[in-house]
Amino acid sequence: MSAAATQGAAGKQGAAGNQGAAGKQRRGNWRPGAAGVLLLGATAALVGVSAAGGSGAAPPSVPIPRAEVPAGTHTAVCPGPPRLPGDSGDSPGGDPLISPVSSTAKTLATAIVLSDRGGTLPAAALVPLGPGSPLSVSSERSGTAVLGSGNPSGSSSGDVGTDRTAAVARGSAVDAPSLFRSDPMGGNAPVAGATLTYTADDGDLRGLAASSCQAPSNDMVLLGGATEVGDSSVLVLTNPTDIPAAVDLEFFGADGPVEAAGTGGHLVPPGESREVVLAGLAGSQEHLAVRVRSDGGRVSAVIQQSVLRGLTPGGIELLAPSAPAALEQVIPGVVLQNADTARTIRGQEGYAAASPALQVLVPGSTDAVLDIRIFGADGEVPLPEGGTTTAAAGSVSTVALEDLAEGTYTVSIAADVPVAAAVRVSRGVTAGAPVDFGSAPAAERLGSEHAVVLADGVDVQLVFGAPEDGAEVSLTPVGADGVLGDPRVVGLAGTTSVTVPASSFGPDAVAVIVGATGGSVFGAQVATLGGNTAGVSVSAIPEAPNGKKSIPVELRY
Repeated sequence: MSAAATQGAAGKQGAAGNQGAAGKQRRGNWRPGAAGVLLLGATAALVGVSAAGGSGAAPPSVPIPRAEVPAGTHTAVCPGPPRLPGDSGDSPGGDPLISPVSSTAKTLATAIVLSDRGGTLPAAALVPLGPGSPLSVSSERSGTAVLGSGNPSGSSSGDVGTDRTAAVARGSAVDAPSLFRSDPMGGNAPVAGATLTYTADDGDLRGLAASSCQAPSNDMVLLGGATEVGDSSVLVLTNPTDIPAAVDLEFFGADGPVEAAGTGGHLVPPGESREVVLAGLAGSQEHLAVRVRSDGGRVSAVIQQSVLRGLTPGGIELLAPSAPAALEQVIPGVVLQNADTARTIRGQEGYAAASPALQVLVPGSTDAVLDIRIFGADGEVPLPEGGTTTAAAGSVSTVALEDLAEGTYTVSIAADVPVAAAVRVSRGVTAGAPVDFGSAPAAERLGSEHAVVLADGVDVQLVFGAPEDGAEVSLTPVGADGVLGDPRVVGLAGTTSVTVPASSFGPDAVAVIVGATGGSVFGAQVATLGGNTAGVSVSAIPEAPNGKKSIPVELRY
């Protein structure tokens, strides 16, 4: 008699796969089911039982076998440059000082991939989005950046390995969504990553937006959207797979779920992107969260969010998915500017949204009781109104953070039902001048060998938070020539945040390989524009790669 064994492949990529038994599992995960299902055929031998004396015998105990599944190609989607809705990218004529389209905008992508411990580099390339985008392409194809190998003699000590080097593609100009792909090595996923950086000094989309290139998924949630007057919110869906994706959207506002026609069945063909103007589906929302689910191909999702107050630009950000809804959320990289400057800016008419605030989505049907804690460089910082509050079911609730002093913080949330969360931050210079904003998403716990590619041409800080016990973070810089520098170990006391300027790794550092041990650690990259300039963007540290996986194969008949 034959038997079929079905095993859901719902294991998350990232840090948890590298932490082993010591890793603390996130509870109450809202994300349903698996990104895929693996069907394995098996044949079970029947055990004979004699009619004379075996009728009462217990069946023999058979250990459950496991099947090893090697890692596949690493794929990450880099979003295209922010553009005004309907803009083809061609600047109109006229006075550039009042043109809505920027003449100074730059969009750059940087990617790295680490070699194995013997110094062998996998094939990797940053390629334009398209059906069947190849891993390796000829130099004739426009917009392609094949990663060049680093110095084979480059070495470092410590956990990263003694003979490792990196391949680097730095500052590649892009004008559309791109794919970063890298081959596995020996059945293990590569340590690889990419980051997109957008800057503009003029136009309606003036400001800074930096985003880690995103692994595709079948289910994700994005917070920080807004569709009131002056807000532009465009959801960009990208399908890097070879099969079509049918995408359904679900909206949540400050007053509860937002019912709208046209939320289901958005078809994204293989190798293509689709834009959805959210004001057409969920208009007049001060705070908007979007759940994105796809059938078929996995997709990436990012919201291009911008603000225009009259003729004054109010900022630009690429909103990335937050960690899946869970009973515990941690948000590192909450950077707050000088309190007096911030008070002057938000005191202007129409600038109430230019204020730091925690946003919490309760996707279920039960209200959530939240315990909110704030951790700074010197330990826990009390909230003036206390840290316990209730968030309504099916809605986005906000908690003001404007009374916190200037600094960089980590926010921790414990809830009695699963929630998702992010923090909106703002940055300005003076009243009447353009401001910028960023969104810090809830992050996943760090494990080993996270490839953090630094935003290009801006000031960057790495922020780490330890919401419980003390921990250590290992930081190994990667130079533009692919050489790995000496690792640095940073200690974190429990319930604190630590900030490490990227400039401390030298002017040629393009990435940092991050690993954490001890208590749970969460990290983010905070990018700002130098000098007396508004500009801020926050992105969570991407998950670490998975090695070989083994899954149990249950035999039944």
